[in-house]
Amino acid sequence: MAHASGLARLGCLALLLASADAGAEPRMAKGPYLQDLAPTSITVMWQLDEAQAGKLVVDGPGGGKVLEVPAARIAEARLDGLTPASRYTYTVTVGDKAWKGEFATAPANGKDVPFTFIVVGDSRGSIEQHRRVVERMSREVPDFVVGTGDMVDDGYRQDQWQQFFDVENDLLRDNIYFPTLGNHDRQGRGRTADSYRSYFSVPENGNDTERYYAFTYGSSRFLILDSNEYSFALTDQTAWLERELAAARQDATIRHIFVTMHHPPFSISLHGGNRELRERWTPLFEQYQVTAVFSGHDHVYTRAEHAGIRYFVTGGGGAPLYPRRPKSNPIDVEATKKFERTLHFLRVTMTGNRVEVTAIRADGTTIETTGWTEGLEPTPDPPVVKSAGAPAVEPRAPTVTAAPPPSDDGAPSVAWIALVVVGVLGASVFVVRALRA
Repeated sequence: MAHASGLARLGCLALLLASADAGAEPRMAKGPYLQDLAPTSITVMWQLDEAQAGKLVVDGPGGGKVLEVPAARIAEARLDGLTPASRYTYTVTVGDKAWKGEFATAPANGKDVPFTFIVVGDSRGSIEQHRRVVERMSREVPDFVVGTGDMVDDGYRQDQWQQFFDVENDLLRDNIYFPTLGNHDRQGRGRTADSYRSYFSVPENGNDTERYYAFTYGSSRFLILDSNEYSFALTDQTAWLERELAAARQDATIRHIFVTMHHPPFSISLHGGNRELRERWTPLFEQYQVTAVFSGHDHVYTRAEHAGIRYFVTGGGGAPLYPRRPKSNPIDVEATKKFERTLHFLRVTMTGNRVEVTAIRADGTTIETTGWTEGLEPTPDPPVVKSAGAPAVEPRAPTVTAAPPPSDDGAPSVAWIALVVVGVLGASVFVVRALRA
């Protein structure tokens, strides 16, 4: 009897535990985080411990929008019909638990507006160093973040992906992240990058879905490439790259073209510049006048220039830092203008034709800021048109020097005064002749 009573108590306890498990709140393993930003749409993703249905609610211009999300462990909720260049708040609800964030949609394609984005790469291998970089990045207010690859040591290791998202969680809840596939992000002998594909949602406009793709933000076009050695030699990606570059240069609304890939064409650190990339892709960058190329792979900061194109290596996202290569290829040495072995990220600011890149260490100090203005050619003076029968273009009037050279006592020299008088007389004769014509 006592034995039966004990069994009954154990049965009740099992039912209670089962009921508790059934009513347990879902645990958010990753996210929610933001993907695939566009002027009128965005994708919100998250991963739960077990598959459950959820709901995405977005509030902002045009009123609230609700999207019911089917049960899934890794949820990918795409919301359309948003207003360009507008700020929204969002809430992900699963069961009785909710997670909140915010985002801003991209401006209309081709709209010339100032914006800022962050570039960072190679976070693998050290959680604490990765955390230091992310904590400093969190003080920035970018419009989006671009990664240069190698988020984890081994793309097959789910614990490493979890560590990546644990560190990045707060940042990616309110900032859109565009990933690049690094060599360590692949997995297994098949190098399938299945985990990479499952955790990220990117524009599906590359021939090989999610391994390379393109997006537009305002008046800039971004090309994200797969530079892994088994990929970049493929004709389809190179052909796709050239088609994208040509289309961007033929689009009058596109001012700038940025390229991101994991391996650098030029580097004086451990791996060095990649010769095949220099041979296959840099001629295209030069032909279509790419604004800048961002890479990682070498865990340093490098700024290089070659044939008028700027190349940045930003591999200081947390991975163990690399030394300078003892003996570098002369091509890499000649191209390199700045080198520093430090944890860092890049802040890129766009204002019209002006591009400014600031490399920022994990402690918040600045490595350097470099800027340039694109697309401004000298504008010739318009011709002076006369009446019918007269020459279409007149010679220019003499130019008078604006600032006088001082004499020994600081006063304008006699010679200079004489020169001015001659110049004024010459100009007067020019005007008289023009009036008489």
